[in-house]
Amino acid sequence: MEKIIVIRATDPDGSVFKAIMDALNGKRAEVVDVTNMSTSVLRIGELEIHHKHRRVLMAGREVELNHGEYAMLYCMASSPGQVFSKAQLYEAAWGEAYLHGTNSVENIIWRLRRKLEEDPKHPGYIKTVVGAGYKIDIHNRQSGMED
Repeated sequence: MEKIIVIRATDPDGSVFKAIMDALNGKRAEVVDVTNMSTSVLRIGELEIHHKHRRVLMAGREVELNHGEYAMLYCMASSPGQVFSKAQLYEAAWGEAYLHGTNSVENIIWRLRRKLEEDPKHPGYIKTVVGAGYKIDIHNRQSGMED
């Protein structure tokens, strides 16, 4: 009789996987599916994004976002400090090429600032990079991913 063992563990450096494979040395072993155990909470200052549940908190207060707002915010927050063009943000939100001449991206950025920033006219999180696009500012903020 064959035994099937299923193991699911957070293993950022691969040491658990190596130890299991070493223990199975000489036995028939097969990796059927290995999924990337991504972190469940992204934090930047007081901003928290719970991607698994599509939930956003600012200073502990839940923020309601529509699809486009969430997609653009998550895109920028996933790579804090990186500048994203309007075309990149548009594609992140709608999965299609940017329609030049539209102000969809600017409108969503403004709505995000109104929902997330203390003073939307002087944003601390979502910064405009003139001539290039937008970014999540990480200056003087702690950012990271946590389980």
